[in-house]
Amino acid sequence: MANTLLRTIAMFTGKLDASPPRAWWNANRAVALPVVFGASVLLAFGLGRHSRSPNSTTAQTESAQVSGENRTIALTQQQLRQAGLTLIRPELSTTIERPITGFVEAQVGARAQVGMPVAGQVMRLLVAPGQRVQAGTVLAEVRSPEAAAIRAEADGSAATAQSLEQQYQRALPMARQGALAWHELETRRIASVKASTDARSAQARVRAIGSPTSAGVLQIRSPIAGTVAALDATPGSVLQAGSDLAEITDTSGRELRFMVSPLLAANLRSDQVLRVTAGSQELRARVVAVAPDSASTNRVMIVRAMPVSEALPPAGTAVTAFALVPSSERQFTVPRQAVQLLNGEPVVYRYQRGSAQPVRVVLGPARSDRVEIVQGLQGGEQILSGNTAVLLQGDAPAR
Repeated sequence: MANTLLRTIAMFTGKLDASPPRAWWNANRAVALPVVFGASVLLAFGLGRHSRSPNSTTAQTESAQVSGENRTIALTQQQLRQAGLTLIRPELSTTIERPITGFVEAQVGARAQVGMPVAGQVMRLLVAPGQRVQAGTVLAEVRSPEAAAIRAEADGSAATAQSLEQQYQRALPMARQGALAWHELETRRIASVKASTDARSAQARVRAIGSPTSAGVLQIRSPIAGTVAALDATPGSVLQAGSDLAEITDTSGRELRFMVSPLLAANLRSDQVLRVTAGSQELRARVVAVAPDSASTNRVMIVRAMPVSEALPPAGTAVTAFALVPSSERQFTVPRQAVQLLNGEPVVYRYQRGSAQPVRVVLGPARSDRVEIVQGLQGGEQILSGNTAVLLQGDAPAR
C-alpha cells in the first residue's frame, strides 16, 4: 500500500509540473502533501472494513457447528419406546482403576518334581521326555533293599497283630466262665490293640514309598497329568532317597500372578473380578488368593488370579490388570450405548422437558460394558441410552 501511495503522489506531482498552478503548489507543498497522504490512508482503511477475511469465515463456520451440536430434538415417550431409547441416570462411581502388571505363569500344582522315596537302583525307565502321561502312570521301576526291609517289617507287624487278636478272642470266653482272670484278659487286649496300631503304621510306610514287592521292587508313578519335561536318571543309576528322577509339567494349567504393594493389596479380595489385557486380548480374571511374598520379607504381596471363561495366553506373557480401589473423586459411569461421536467428539444426549440435547463429555477408562465420564455430567440429569445412533442425524425418529 505504501508503494501505491508513493506512485500516486509522484504522478500527481508530475502532472503539476506542466500545469499553470505550479507556483501555488510549490508555495503550499508543506500543507498539501500531508492532506493527500491522510486521504489515501482513510481510503485504504474503508476498503479493508468492507472486505471478508478468511478468519471471519472460519469463525462463522465454527459458530454454525456449535449451534448445530446444541440443537435440541423433540421426543415424546412413545417415540423413545419406538426408537429403542431408554432413560437412565449416570451412576456415581467411588472407585478408580489402578493398573498392576504381572505374568502368565504355571499354575500352582501344575508342575511336579518326582523324586526317589528310598535309596535304590533304577531298573527301567518307561517314559521319555515330551511324552504325555496321566496321573498314576508308571515312570520307572526301582529295586531297593530298604524298600524290601520296610515291606518285611510291615508283613511281620501284620502277622503279629493277627496272632494277638486271635489270642484275645480265644481268651474272652474263658474269662467269662471264670477260668481266666479279668486282668489277664485286659493285658491281652492291650497287646492286641498295640500290635494292630504298629501294623497300620508299617502299612502306611509301605504305601508311602509305592507299595514295593517282597523283593523290594517298586514303581515310581506320576502324581499329576502332564508332559514329561526331563528325566534325571538312566537305567542302572543308583539314586539316594530324595534324588530327582523326573519332572512333569502341565502346560494347560496356567494362572495370572501379580506383585503389588501391601497398600494396594488391602483393596483386593478373593473372588474379585479384574479386567485384564494381554496385548490385544482382553479378558476377565477372578482373584483366588492374596498372600505375602516370603522371599521379599513380606514387603510385597502376591496376587493370583484365574480366568473367568477366556483362555489364557502362553506362559511368560506379560499382562496388565486393572484393580478397582476407593477414590475421593466424583466420577460417573454410563453404558457404552449412551455415548456417541458427534463431529468427532464424544457426546451423551440429555433428556429434559420432552427434548434431547447433545452434551459434550470427557471419557475415562472403559469398564466392560460401561464407560467412565470424567467431565460433562452433574449426576442428577437424565440421559438416553440404547439406540442413540438414530439421534446423530439431528431429527426425531419417525413415528
